[in-house]
Amino acid sequence: MAVFFGEFETRIDAKHRLAINAALREQVDPEEDGQSFILVLGPDKHLWLYPEKYYRRLLKNLRRSPFPDRQSRKIDLFFAMARVLKPDAQGRVVLPEKSMQRAKIGNEVTLVGVDDHIELWPSDDWDRHVEEALPSYGEMLYEAGEQSGGDGEDT
Repeated sequence: MAVFFGEFETRIDAKHRLAINAALREQVDPEEDGQSFILVLGPDKHLWLYPEKYYRRLLKNLRRSPFPDRQSRKIDLFFAMARVLKPDAQGRVVLPEKSMQRAKIGNEVTLVGVDDHIELWPSDDWDRHVEEALPSYGEMLYEAGEQSGGDGEDT
């Protein structure tokens, strides 16, 4: 399973092509994760990219019935707005116009590695988010260390 790290500023060109940074692409194992990405609108209204095979494994956990119910109606939108994006030889994918509109994304974006997916943030929003989060960053690291059971001592 790919694990994504880092932040990378880039541009979306006039044809809606987005170059996925090589450092992010190298974190994908084509045999295990696939060569394509699934584009979804995240709960924060940012576009998220998942490696295709990994995403399909996640979908297996969604049990669907042939009979409609309220929960499956909510899930329908989840499937309808997802798109398969196949990178070209330069690692570029074409973003659908509607997806860009829904996410309110312009030409300047930051690709952010977030564990099992890549998030596309408008660069100004990402910079603002980082500035707001930096004052509590140290405390977050201490909390993560405590939750992982680390006490700072070597064993």
